[in-house]
Amino acid sequence: MKTIGLLGGTGWPSTIGYYQTINELIHQRLGGYHSADILLKSIDYHNIMSNYSINHTAVADNLKRELEKLLALNPDCFMICCNSLHKYYDIIKQALSSEIPIFHAVELTADYLIKQQYSKVLLLATKFTMEDGFFAKTLNSFGIEVTIPTLTQRDNMQYIHKELMQGQVTQSSKDYFQNLVKHYKNLDAVVLGCTEYPLVLDQTNSILPLVNPAYLQALAAVDFALSDN
Repeated sequence: MKTIGLLGGTGWPSTIGYYQTINELIHQRLGGYHSADILLKSIDYHNIMSNYSINHTAVADNLKRELEKLLALNPDCFMICCNSLHKYYDIIKQALSSEIPIFHAVELTADYLIKQQYSKVLLLATKFTMEDGFFAKTLNSFGIEVTIPTLTQRDNMQYIHKELMQGQVTQSSKDYFQNLVKHYKNLDAVVLGCTEYPLVLDQTNSILPLVNPAYLQALAAVDFALSDN
């Protein structure tokens, strides 16, 4: 089994989901008492989270420094447990000078949407990710039409996101997201472009199919970890 590297803590509630999903997939494939071979580099996310939309250089530099620490441990592959940070990974990836495979959340999402023939999707993410546009631009380049919520909805989502980052999951937040999706029922699917949102929105309270980049990353990593090549 190959070793999967995780850059986590971004934030910590969703990192738990990555760890659990990867191990569940390994157990489904191998049975017995098997679990995943994982290297988890859990970082202090504050200096990154507080600089989104304010100091892009600080975010990129922090990400590069933390990834270098993870990659120095020589995992066979790695992933970033945060959708928003993929914007900065694309900026610094050449400077990393690493040939270790990464499972890129946005690229995996685009591939999956194409395979499922979903051409019109709702992007639910952090306010930064929805308004910055880097996620949507990548999907657009594959011919996928992306809708983002209204400004008021984005503000409400950001408030809920702050709670989720602190481990607060409430029924009112679940209800809000359930009703939000209903406003966009004519679209093909919902992309969960924030790694915390699966805590409040899953297939039990969404009328549209959900596409979870975190799950796609985990699935790709497990496929690789159990492959011969």
